[in-house]
Amino acid sequence: MPTPSRWMIKASMLYMLVGFTIGALILISKVYPEYSSVWSLLSVHIEVSIFGWIIQLTMGTAYWILPRYLKTKSRGNPRLALAMVGLLNLGILINVASCLDILNSTATIIGRLLEVGAVALFIVLHWNRAVSYNT
Repeated sequence: MPTPSRWMIKASMLYMLVGFTIGALILISKVYPEYSSVWSLLSVHIEVSIFGWIIQLTMGTAYWILPRYLKTKSRGNPRLALAMVGLLNLGILINVASCLDILNSTATIIGRLLEVGAVALFIVLHWNRAVSYNT
């Protein structure tokens, strides 16, 4: 398994742990209303669950698997792949900090642009790998 895939899959597991923990706290607060302040973490829960866990796991797995049978072992420029990992995680962390009011809300735009940049790099890395084999 290539290094970028390992990093993305491991990071997605950490985000899954954080997302599930926050989700559990939110559910517990339904039973114990005195802990209702945990609902302020709903946007963090959504960010880490969707972007950190699901999207990152999907991108990491796809980088490893697509396409299944390569004529060469090249997966493209490894620096672009590492930049993809870095941009996605930096974008997620900026958005989480913005949700927690550590950064102002305009930082969310920067975080989203970083995430979009990571997806753009993902497309660039996979564009030539998605070949059609005519039989």
